[in-house]
Amino acid sequence: MPTPAPGSAELERWLRRAACSLSIFFVLLFLLVALRRLRYPFELDRLESGVMTSVWRIAHGQQLYSAPTLEWVPFLYAPLYFYLSAALAHMTGLGYGTLRLVSILATLGSLATIYASVFRETRRHAAALVAAGLFACLYDVCLGWYDVGRVDSLSVFFFLLALYATRWANPVAAALLWLLAFHTKQTFLPFGVLAFLPLWRTPRRMVAGMATFASLAWLSVHLLNRASGGWYSHYAFGTAHQLAFVPRNAILFLPVDIVGPLPVAVAILLAAAILRPPNLRSSATAFYGFITVLLLGATGFVRAHQGANINAVIPAYAWLCILAGLSIHRILGWLEDPASGLAPRHVQLAACTLWLALCAQLLAHIYQPGRWVPSRASIGYRNALLNAVRATPGDVWLVDHSYDGILAGKPLHPDWDAFDAVLGLPYPPVVADFNRAIAQRRYSAILIDYSEVNYAPDGVFTNPAFRAAYGLRASAPGSAQPNVTDQPQLTLLPCEDLGQLSAPLLPHGSFVDASGCRAAASPAP
Repeated sequence: MPTPAPGSAELERWLRRAACSLSIFFVLLFLLVALRRLRYPFELDRLESGVMTSVWRIAHGQQLYSAPTLEWVPFLYAPLYFYLSAALAHMTGLGYGTLRLVSILATLGSLATIYASVFRETRRHAAALVAAGLFACLYDVCLGWYDVGRVDSLSVFFFLLALYATRWANPVAAALLWLLAFHTKQTFLPFGVLAFLPLWRTPRRMVAGMATFASLAWLSVHLLNRASGGWYSHYAFGTAHQLAFVPRNAILFLPVDIVGPLPVAVAILLAAAILRPPNLRSSATAFYGFITVLLLGATGFVRAHQGANINAVIPAYAWLCILAGLSIHRILGWLEDPASGLAPRHVQLAACTLWLALCAQLLAHIYQPGRWVPSRASIGYRNALLNAVRATPGDVWLVDHSYDGILAGKPLHPDWDAFDAVLGLPYPPVVADFNRAIAQRRYSAILIDYSEVNYAPDGVFTNPAFRAAYGLRASAPGSAQPNVTDQPQLTLLPCEDLGQLSAPLLPHGSFVDASGCRAAASPAP
């Protein structure tokens, strides 16, 4: 390569350092926010409460998967995250911090795996570091999901490790990692077989990986079903079909979810493919090309279903960051190759443009850390709510906050995000028990986070039988306070409580709507 001008070489070096520094900055920014959120004593995400209840059950020797009841319905997730969190809780104590610690460590592991994947292919520290930085900078885009106490961050970590092992390690080791990814989030089940297809040039490795994963996956599912009386498969594979397909989400997946947050990274991928077309006969092209098509297809399919959130796209973001790191290397390699035909001045200008574009891409995702950290007022509000629930006689059902009920000393109840599946299928024994509990006014109060009409299945909180039993509506304590998390907005009470406005869940000034009680009391025409 011809020697570039000293001034342009110095500029290129400073821009490269700037991109690397920004990457380190975003990793440290993630750690700052995650550590500040670690000890927040309430949920950061609406499902964290149900996940915490799941871990609480395991820690108290109860089954995770069992027949649905009014006391317990598990989520439709695989079990590994829950049991790993329960095991860690023996050392750290039972609380949300344990769940988040697993996710924080998993995200750091994902960043390290992204770095290792790019460096193994390119031997360029800058390309590998920027690839990791691109993933770290998406914390805000991913709505703070990296450190939330849910299965996603751990599943992404095992997914990336399994891809690394499939590319570089023994296929049996790769199969074991795919098994861990599958038992953290069952959507990775097809990857445990299909990811070995790019190894077709070495049939023994391909078959060894596929056979090991398939046999271990079948055996583990069989054992889980045997231990749970068949309920594991019911939850893990039997409830997802209720989610409706939304064509609009499928159409917008690529432009909105993929290109929108990372336009520079996508442009670098395209530039690398044009400037240095991949060798279609190489094993690297087969591996990266096939995994890209497979992952984008699978992610787009999941994202196109009702209820899918940005967490479904996180594996695709991690993979896109790896591809961006590889593309940086390919572009720089092309620029350094005398065969490119570029003058030294143009080579250095192009390199400066590349690093400047990457700096711009990183800077585009600067976010305010305080946005994701709950305020002290939030802690005060949630403690006040717990005290009000604790002081309320009888059984109080916090529909979207099952662990808050446990903390308040109330009986165990399922989170609605799990319970709505058995009502929607429907599962007749639970539907009958639920209708009976409502008719008998088993709950002294029911707290919900949203308007009654927003809960599925349709009409569950608005049908005449429910309104006849719980026709009194009041604002939940503190419902007007701003908070970064979901919080109860409405208290539903039996009509006979209308004269008890001094009850703990009906503080002075609460808005009370008794129209449901009046409608129930009116004689039929």
